[in-house]
Amino acid sequence: MAGIAAPRVVCVGANLESEIVLKGLIAIQTNIAGLVTVPPHKSSAISDYVDLHELCRAAGIGVIDTENINAPATLDQIRRLEPDFLFTLGWSQLFKDELLSLPAHYVIGSHPSPLPKGRGRAPIPWTILLGEQRTAVTFFRMEIGVDSGPILQQRWFDIPPRCQAMDLYRLAAENLRDGFIELYRELEAGTAKETPQDHSQASYRAKRTPADGHIDFCEPAKNIDALIRAVSHPYPGAYAYFGDWKVHIWKSSLENVPPYQGTKGQILARRDACLLIQAGDRPLWIGDLTIEGNSPDLREFSIGSKFGYDVEDEIHRLVRELKSLKGMSET
Repeated sequence: MAGIAAPRVVCVGANLESEIVLKGLIAIQTNIAGLVTVPPHKSSAISDYVDLHELCRAAGIGVIDTENINAPATLDQIRRLEPDFLFTLGWSQLFKDELLSLPAHYVIGSHPSPLPKGRGRAPIPWTILLGEQRTAVTFFRMEIGVDSGPILQQRWFDIPPRCQAMDLYRLAAENLRDGFIELYRELEAGTAKETPQDHSQASYRAKRTPADGHIDFCEPAKNIDALIRAVSHPYPGAYAYFGDWKVHIWKSSLENVPPYQGTKGQILARRDACLLIQAGDRPLWIGDLTIEGNSPDLREFSIGSKFGYDVEDEIHRLVRELKSLKGMSET
């Protein structure tokens, strides 16, 4: 493809990685014709949502608010901007045929995994859960299908040991920013190249919901530690039940664990604002606990008490309560 002087770009994004990339593109004076985003009052389902309206206002970039990027009214607004390219900075909805055909050239998708490996949803949590030590962000020409178009660029980077979700998220976002900047310059120079994906090597990851953050203390400590790190901020967080509390757990450690042993989910010790909990194979430390967004007094978690429910005991208790209620209603 021949070079295009100052190609007109419409960006699509509504989250923290979108903000990081958009700031980078603004800094190099990318010809951004507009941003498609989600309005704040419709953002509750986006765990890492960032309101980009003020950033765009300051940069003189027009904003298209939408809940559905394939909606006819949204398509009409994008079409009127006459983009050469669409840059997808961070968006979870699939793009349909009409949207893909809107730019004069094509839509550029981005995904924080080394495509064709890791297509699909929740790439940051899955990368941590699978124990990857190295990963990539991939830029590709979007087509119908899930992350399946020809690759334009791939940027590899190392994952720090015991990485938290936010740490990996920012690393991926910074690489996305640098990649979009480089790709924009290649589009101007006419040097961008495509490499078809090897579909025989593709793997797919399913979406994750807040309920997938539930901790089963029968699991090995290593798995619990990975789950806590994988779904910590900016995601909804790992959680467990303690009595009638739903307790979110944002930090964990496998270091400096004393030689204690208990039953699964039992609190074995308190130290430095952390609790030592028995997992399936060994204890681990948990910390930075919240209950409905507030930090509890750890003295409420008495040594020897347990996280989670003993299912059969709870069923037995409920059966007895139901029988008691039934007896009262018959008198």
